[in-house]
Amino acid sequence: MNDNQLNEYCRSIAEEIVRDAKTECQAMDWARESADSSEYVIYYHKAHELCQNCDIAQGEEFVAECFPNEVMTYDEIACRIAYGEIDSRICSFVWQLWQEKEEAA
Repeated sequence: MNDNQLNEYCRSIAEEIVRDAKTECQAMDWARESADSSEYVIYYHKAHELCQNCDIAQGEEFVAECFPNEVMTYDEIACRIAYGEIDSRICSFVWQLWQEKEEAA
């Protein structure tokens, strides 16, 4: 896993969401659900792989904002960073693709 692969992974999810969603709000809800159920969030070794090989600035910011005083294990931190990073990327792609979809209509 590297940044390019992670972007491809998140864009693929976003494309599917935008294709099937009826509204932008629904698309964003599905984006969060998709991030939450990602194998990179569920499985510790996948979360560690993502954290060790990708830019995780958005994921670290998510953890700092949402869990400022929570004591977490190493594995929990990795999974939450992975969630924050994937969620941020999927939502960004969904927003971009939704705008393109609206402009084309």
